[in-house]
Amino acid sequence: MKKRICAAACLTALWLIGAGTATATSTLCVAPGTAGCFSTIQAAVDAATPGDTIRVAAGTYAGGITITKSVQLVGVSAGATIVRGGGPVITIGEFEGDNGGLQVAISRMTITGGVNSTPGNAGGGGVWIPQSRGQATGATVRIDDSVIGDNQAAPSATFSKTNPGPCNDVPQEECAFASGGGIANAGNLALTRTLVVGNMAGSPGVTHYAFGGGISNGRQGTLSLSWSVVSGNRAAVSPPDGRFSEGGGIEDFGTMSIAFSQITGNSSIVVSSVRSSILGNDVEQNADGGGVDLASSGRATVNSSTISGNAVSDFDANGDAQAFNGGIDDDGTLALTGSVVDRNSVKAAVPDGSGLVADANSGGLGVAGTVSVRFSHIGGNSLQASSANGLAFVGGAGVGDVSGQLTVDRTLITGNTGAATSGAVTVSLGGGILETAFGGPDPQATVSDSFIVANGLTGTAGTPQGAGIYNGPLGGGGRYPLTVTRTLIQGNSPDQCVGC
Repeated sequence: MKKRICAAACLTALWLIGAGTATATSTLCVAPGTAGCFSTIQAAVDAATPGDTIRVAAGTYAGGITITKSVQLVGVSAGATIVRGGGPVITIGEFEGDNGGLQVAISRMTITGGVNSTPGNAGGGGVWIPQSRGQATGATVRIDDSVIGDNQAAPSATFSKTNPGPCNDVPQEECAFASGGGIANAGNLALTRTLVVGNMAGSPGVTHYAFGGGISNGRQGTLSLSWSVVSGNRAAVSPPDGRFSEGGGIEDFGTMSIAFSQITGNSSIVVSSVRSSILGNDVEQNADGGGVDLASSGRATVNSSTISGNAVSDFDANGDAQAFNGGIDDDGTLALTGSVVDRNSVKAAVPDGSGLVADANSGGLGVAGTVSVRFSHIGGNSLQASSANGLAFVGGAGVGDVSGQLTVDRTLITGNTGAATSGAVTVSLGGGILETAFGGPDPQATVSDSFIVANGLTGTAGTPQGAGIYNGPLGGGGRYPLTVTRTLIQGNSPDQCVGC
């Protein structure tokens, strides 16, 4: 026993003596005022050699850290070890550098107070993992038992239109993009038992397009969440430049897996003053994807997780308003298994004299790509559209399949509601499921061994249709491929199914 105690004491002494140099030991320490330890995290990172572990004592440390070698950062706990400030707080790798072999682990820390205000295109207020040379995948990063909170991606100025340039696809002469308020990832990122909370993508009045309030996963990126929470994040834009927002919680352009996690209370918000016309096919603003947004290149699996209480809202003081996909928006490929999508909301509003159309659809899940839903619950999601003197449209309070391929198996779709309010015209379709096309290919759906019950639609100036399922063109007169087997459609109000 004494030999073991001595051995432990000797190892501890050697660790303390050698902690200030990168050559004597593979473990360094950061503890201001402690002999043999570094006073800043950046100093320890600079002194480390690849493979070293850097232990960070309790306290608050300056952010603005850049890591370009394979190391581990280990704090005491997320409540005790805090890294604050910088823009981003931590950068892992070099933009267009040779980052492919870089492996970094961060655990038991809070990363907070970062603001990336890069003009024109700002990403990753808290953690930025840039792409490698040739738009290749960046570093491999693991973050455990940590908090990424209250960070912001907020461009301070706009790009001027150039040719070629990032503004070429937008109508105005200048633009700015904000992405990944908490994390912007173009590498291989795994989050375990980690909280991503209260982050924001967007800067008031400047940002044209905001996406990924909590996390933005780039086309090169791989993102894995397990036993984690993404909550209270926002993608938001406002006048005069605000146009589009997507992915209040997560925006995925790459490959993503979510397991045993919660995506809750996030929001995608557009407040604009834009001459936008839905009927004239001149849509220049919308809000989309309150919880999770999958781009057409996105591929995701969601298992044993909850997507709940997320919100999308669009208010346009000068034109039409569109708000979509309160819980999940899928334009790519999604497999949703054993999960809950509930109490998400979508609101679109057009005030008196501004525009004609307020369009709110897909309260829980929006499908424009390929989606498989199994052993899940989609319930209590809501749509609200109001237009003072024009058309108010709600569709797909539970699931809105607009030009996608949808499979639903052993799933409960219940208690979803849509309400359209207008002094002129209202259209309310698909309380449980909406199957229609908005200019894309015909949707296709298979529903088996499921329950579609107690969903409801209302409209102040029109007759709601398909409170359980609505399948067909918006103007009626046809139906799309739909197969329903061993499924109960009952107790929906005011009717059960159109086009079944």
